[in-house]
Amino acid sequence: MEARTTIYLNKRRHRPTGLDYIVLYYKFQPLIDERIILNDWIAFDVYFGAYCTPYSEQKVALLHDIFSDIARVNDYYLHALPRFSVSGVEINGPVYFRNPLKRIDKLGEVLLVPSRHGQEAYVLIRYSENRAITRLIKELPFVQKYDFAASYGFKAKRSLLKEFVVKTESHLKIKLHHQLTVTDFEIRQLLLEQAYKKTAEYKSCPVGYLKFMYAKNYSLNTITTYHFYLLRFINSFPKNSIQNIDRFGEAHINAYHETMIEDKSYNSKTVNQSLSAIRLYYEKLVGVVVDDKTLVRPKREKTVPVVWSREEVGAVLRQVTNIKHKALLSVIYSAGLRVGEATRLKISDVNSERMQIRIEQGKGKKDRYTILARTTLAILRDYFKVYKPKEYLFEGQYGGRYSDASIRKILKEAMEKCPHILVGGLHTLRHSFATHLLESGTDLRYIQGLLGHSSSRTTEIYTHISNAHLQLIKSPIDGLDV
Repeated sequence: MEARTTIYLNKRRHRPTGLDYIVLYYKFQPLIDERIILNDWIAFDVYFGAYCTPYSEQKVALLHDIFSDIARVNDYYLHALPRFSVSGVEINGPVYFRNPLKRIDKLGEVLLVPSRHGQEAYVLIRYSENRAITRLIKELPFVQKYDFAASYGFKAKRSLLKEFVVKTESHLKIKLHHQLTVTDFEIRQLLLEQAYKKTAEYKSCPVGYLKFMYAKNYSLNTITTYHFYLLRFINSFPKNSIQNIDRFGEAHINAYHETMIEDKSYNSKTVNQSLSAIRLYYEKLVGVVVDDKTLVRPKREKTVPVVWSREEVGAVLRQVTNIKHKALLSVIYSAGLRVGEATRLKISDVNSERMQIRIEQGKGKKDRYTILARTTLAILRDYFKVYKPKEYLFEGQYGGRYSDASIRKILKEAMEKCPHILVGGLHTLRHSFATHLLESGTDLRYIQGLLGHSSSRTTEIYTHISNAHLQLIKSPIDGLDV
């Protein structure tokens, strides 16, 4: 294996300006030159005959970060005399950072389910048969096999739950049943970060950030998304402490996001969400006002959603033979629901007399009503004859809400049986609902209300994809004799 080049950092006074600089000395290496090109805060200076950057402790740490995967950075001789010289190249471009979060390969997934037996409360550990998982959890002294539930578990105590997560997070994907309420923020943080390797330089998201979002009643989706983007940001600077990162300004934030913009695998929505998450942290936790006008925000791409024809929707639904699964997908399509709205539906939300479905606390924390189709009602009645849900309209294996992931799997399997349908997902059913209503003559304002859109501009996207409108337009070539 070829030895990596060493970059020596020297602190030297720039006599023409009287300022201190960090000067980089190394033997020629194309990879290092290419990396420098990506960082316009490092420049070639004729006085030193080398690349340099104004001195600061943060810059020393940044230099360690950006070269750590291709070279050794040695700051032991930070105050020594130079030994090497380098030739100059044109410098331009933003700071470069690689993806800092490395995922752990797990043995499998477990679901923690709350349960009561007599006067005692328990947390049951549910999982598909897996000998490796069984061996792992049996090694924990507080875990027992409970005959009343035919399951391993432990007493419902905060300390035991935390110990279980700490000792198994590197081996298991831990999911909580929605009826298992966890108010301890350290446990919440552990669960949110369980997927990543905890190296010596790993930094957890500050607990105060989570507390703020929960206190402000942010949705769980927003909390999860913002937490991830802040976690990625702070771990992109492994040589910098949280205290150093807290002193970063708009220039650091912009440099970080410019690399995301240049990486074509990140769309504008992703970059803007990351910007919003990081800005929230600095303004609410650090107490630094970040001027949004100085942040580099990419323009959002103008895209049109994937829409299936009525025939394609019908073809997909016909592939679903399980009555519960068919009822789920039928409700999503016929009422124009988001997947989370469908899984949160309770039996009491379905009004068969008024032929309405009540959506409680949808996106944006808004309640609304949407339509209950007669075909869907008939499917639901057949479903009720076979399954006996107690609270939620669609319940999981251990009670409570059905999981979003399970619904996605159901649709994916149905699509695989329709070879002519290559793209789409659960949200495609919602897009198709709106488009089909528009094509049948439903006023756009009514569609907006059914979908729960705050702005009519969001609903207007369906006017661009309605096939009925496109069929009325004739191409100029159709009138030519060619």
